[in-house]
Amino acid sequence: MNFIWDIVLQAAKDDFESHQLFFEPAEHFSPYLEQSFPCLNQPHVDNLEIEINPLMRFSSIFEYILHLDVTLLVFPEQRQFILYYFDLVTHILAEIDLCHGMTKREFYIRRVRRELLDGVFGDVAREGMEQLKRDAQLAIADELLRVMEVDSSIESFCHIAKQIFEGCLIYQSRAHPQRLFIYLGKKRDDKLQKQWRLIRETFVPLDVEIKEFWSEHFGIFDVDETMRLDRIAIF
Repeated sequence: MNFIWDIVLQAAKDDFESHQLFFEPAEHFSPYLEQSFPCLNQPHVDNLEIEINPLMRFSSIFEYILHLDVTLLVFPEQRQFILYYFDLVTHILAEIDLCHGMTKREFYIRRVRRELLDGVFGDVAREGMEQLKRDAQLAIADELLRVMEVDSSIESFCHIAKQIFEGCLIYQSRAHPQRLFIYLGKKRDDKLQKQWRLIRETFVPLDVEIKEFWSEHFGIFDVDETMRLDRIAIF
């Protein structure tokens, strides 16, 4: 990690949101690096207070307000203001950095993700999103944007279900194509239940009937793995 955009991306991988980070001007830094971590090759963000070199790329913005002639003359409460001002401006600069090279679709995906987390699509969607890591949240937002563009479908539901519940099995009834049987292969708990409700209520078309099975598979003739005693789901 070196540049502020790189730090924000790594923080997201480490399950920290950008707004949780607090950027501070480093007292000691290299003129050749923007980050000022204790370890030069630090691979992860493990502290929400991030010290950076403010003069490497943005000296024209910060050189006056961080100049010693200014910081030594202001009152303590003004120094506090300078720190929060620095953090605010650095977050704006980081967002500008992150938008460079971003396609319009990527921008929309991140917007949909934020709306899901903010409850725009309802409490069920919000609670389910809160149980997922960032990559899974973006996958949900990507698929939901596709649904907005081409309408909901069984294919969209199956695609996102297999992404979130890796290894799940989906069966379609021959007699009733709009009826699906899904083996999730997970032991049901509150976290997974919220994730499943998010997928089911957001992506399942209204004319599709779903029957889910969690840790126990329903029996299928001539498939020995599904016909074990005391491990067959009855429906």
